[in-house]
Amino acid sequence: MSATFTSSRLALLLLPAAILAAAPQTPAPADDETYQGEAPERYAMVRALEGDVRIRKGDLDETLSRGTPIAEGDVVESRGRGVLQLGDGTRVAFGGATRFTIATLFTDRKGEKQVLLRLDYGRLRVLLGGQSDTRFRVDTASGSASCFDKGAFTVEAERDKLVRLKVHSGRVTFANERGEAQIPAGDRLTVYSPQDSLDRVRRFNTYDGDDFDRWSDRAVIVRRGESWDRVPSEIRYYADELDNHGRWVHSEEFGEVWQPNGVAEDWRPYYQGRWAPYSGGMTWVSDEPWAYVAYHHGRWHWSLGVGWFWIPGVNYSPAWVAWNYTPGYYGWAPLGYYNTPAHWGYGAWGGGYAWNVVSVNYINVVNVNTRIYSDAHVLRTFNGGTGGTTWTGGGGRDLRAPWLRAPLVVSQTEFRNPGQMQTAFRRDVNRDRVGAYERQAQAATGRTIIRRDLRPAGAADGRPGSGAPATGSSRIPFEVRRTAPAERFTPRERVPENRPADRGREIAPEHRGDPVPRERTPEPRPRTEERRVDPAPRDRTLEPRPRVEERRVDPARERRSEPQPERRIEATPVPRERPAESRPRFDREERRPDPPQPRPAERESRPAPKAEAPHERPREERRESAPEPSRPSGGENRGGGREIRR
Repeated sequence: MSATFTSSRLALLLLPAAILAAAPQTPAPADDETYQGEAPERYAMVRALEGDVRIRKGDLDETLSRGTPIAEGDVVESRGRGVLQLGDGTRVAFGGATRFTIATLFTDRKGEKQVLLRLDYGRLRVLLGGQSDTRFRVDTASGSASCFDKGAFTVEAERDKLVRLKVHSGRVTFANERGEAQIPAGDRLTVYSPQDSLDRVRRFNTYDGDDFDRWSDRAVIVRRGESWDRVPSEIRYYADELDNHGRWVHSEEFGEVWQPNGVAEDWRPYYQGRWAPYSGGMTWVSDEPWAYVAYHHGRWHWSLGVGWFWIPGVNYSPAWVAWNYTPGYYGWAPLGYYNTPAHWGYGAWGGGYAWNVVSVNYINVVNVNTRIYSDAHVLRTFNGGTGGTTWTGGGGRDLRAPWLRAPLVVSQTEFRNPGQMQTAFRRDVNRDRVGAYERQAQAATGRTIIRRDLRPAGAADGRPGSGAPATGSSRIPFEVRRTAPAERFTPRERVPENRPADRGREIAPEHRGDPVPRERTPEPRPRTEERRVDPAPRDRTLEPRPRVEERRVDPARERRSEPQPERRIEATPVPRERPAESRPRFDREERRPDPPQPRPAERESRPAPKAEAPHERPREERRESAPEPSRPSGGENRGGGREIRR
């Protein structure tokens, strides 16, 4: 018993030392497994761009492109013109010969959010977002213009400190060293210096304007399409380009997902574009019109017979990819829903991780896709999961994934000399660099990195093909799924039977021999237009549209017993909008005298009673009995079926 007690005391004495020895193997709070991005409103998107525009990020000066994220501290110098999109819906148009700085983006100052731009010279046109609760401020050499409500205004600054302010809507406050003045809509203010009085207020005609005014009027308009209700509200103002270049389908596992149109067979995410060594990490910049929202928010997944699709997400990252390297090669792969590299089954990849692999000397080229390898021998090393961070054997085995999932922070010197980038792949080095970036950003603007708690150690998924090592991290979604509005989930019960099937045939026709998608390809565009005014009600009338073709094989007599007179009256405008080819052939001859009007067909199929001599009496009788023909008429049953199908 004494020996047992002595051993227990010895074990207790050695326990702290054992904990300290094991501590380095435990991921630090700044490890890549805890990284969950940054707040989406702390970055802005380039909405439109024309002409030559430059951007300076720290010491890096380069050409601005549509896919370049705009962050605090960036300086934009324009010889052309463009529009920036902010997260709350605010849009900022800038003209030629303009230079301004993004001082702060939605920084909390004493309980009040603020966006601050510094205009050195040139012209800015600001349209505040309809749901914005932020004070928008533009500083010039002669004073500051501020707006804290819905409104639109133009600020023009000359190099000699002359400032002109035009208020198009709302009310703008202008303040300088001399005083403060509130300028209402339809008035303009001219200021010559910071000590100038603010009494030069004149009215102006809001219809008057030059070419930039007319261009910016069109460029700052907010469009609401189908994607408005499909993505989280935090990124909906970034997502309207998704409507014009892809389609939404339903996934039983991931919910509403988006698929791009017109991509090549060997295309994959993070393939067409380039890498940029910005302060927050290696940032993916692409000219694809939907690149900003799909590459900096959410994740990607590949499915057999469907192809690649994007899963919406809220938080921002320079690139949601996994990084790895082997001697002589660098590689990156899109991260999937469970924070592991996405799989795909194309060509040499054959069901492995979708690594994009280049030689170390080509990681910094502009069109990096022209240097990506498709050699199975090169890809096998990356798919095997062993790279610059190998698993150690024995008792000191590292259970973490052999790739980095946090942003890869690379200096400009390393990026210009890619052979030196290997140092950045070391876990301890990259962890320190990400931590230093976060401390600097928080001190300068209050911007922080969002992190999450990991599941207890030992909870792992060893399922083959899960994308995680058998001894690695568990299958945890890439970010906490927020409770979505009801309207985002209402179509989920109807869509799986119609739209995903159609979309699958469009993307992978080799798996389905149905020629129907060719006839139905024009239909998705009208759906987007009709959803702009009232998405939810029109969604119910448009979803059953593909089911009309199903009734050619399955007669609609099964539903005649259901009550349809009231549905027939509500659906009278719908057949006018439907293409003629979607109607059954036996009904075309009845509607041929007056195609836009369904009621003449009803009057022809129901003869008027001969006992009634006056002409007005049969007309009234037909009005009263209008709902009844829904029972014998196949065309009417079809109209009613469009409403009651769920």
